[in-house]
Amino acid sequence: MRHRSETPLAWFSLFATSVHFVLETCYHLVWGQPLQALIVDYIGNALMFGGAIASLRVRPRSAAGLLAGAWCFYLGFGWRSVFGRIELLQQGKAATNGEASFVLPLIAFGLVVVAICMVWALWLAWRLTTESSGAE
Repeated sequence: MRHRSETPLAWFSLFATSVHFVLETCYHLVWGQPLQALIVDYIGNALMFGGAIASLRVRPRSAAGLLAGAWCFYLGFGWRSVFGRIELLQQGKAATNGEASFVLPLIAFGLVVVAICMVWALWLAWRLTTESSGAE
């Protein structure tokens, strides 16, 4: 059975992916980044949008697994992004694209939010599988 917190997670996922799409596109236009990185961000946006829409449409069933997958994708790519920047900083190197220094703390904070949402979605998916396996 669908947990009542899945709907707020789905709506927050739509909000978060909309904000991410706008900010990532602006970042690409202002500071530039390889096209491959932008495409991966847009793949994450598509996964999140699809998972959130599926979650809102399949009621009373659940799409927590799709949401969890999308949040896990975001966490993996964000992890690489944040810790790649930290590694450059530790080596005393500046960002090659002239990125402002305030970007790293913002991305790191975003990574914490993504991790929390990922754990939430994974918990929902786990809860769903344990309930359905117990009912058989």
